[in-house]
Amino acid sequence: MTQIANIHGRNKRATIAALKKSLKLHECIVAESKGRIMGYGCMNYAFFGRGFVSILYVAKAARRRGTGNRLLAAFEAECRSERIFTSTNLSNLLMQSLLNSRSYRLSGVVQDLDPGDPELFYSKQLR
Repeated sequence: MTQIANIHGRNKRATIAALKKSLKLHECIVAESKGRIMGYGCMNYAFFGRGFVSILYVAKAARRRGTGNRLLAAFEAECRSERIFTSTNLSNLLMQSLLNSRSYRLSGVVQDLDPGDPELFYSKQLR
């Protein structure tokens, strides 16, 4: 739980609450190396009954080293739906690059979740 306290951003309380709920429901995967948390992610099926990666976080020191790629691969492997979804802000170029490298495609855009920074929804056909 100490990692949850280190979350930054505009929606810190909502993110912490969602993470605590996901942890209780065993929806999270944690990536670690040498006893240190390198990243984590959560996936559930609340998005129209399809696998949805609701959060994917990689520590700055672990970025561009395969941690996010391995987390997404793990979610794809355990996903029970034929298609998996996730989203990211337009400003998050690193996440967009990761999704493109794993053959996700843009599925839609939602305005006004974060003013001035649209939410981009991506999906990938698994089977």
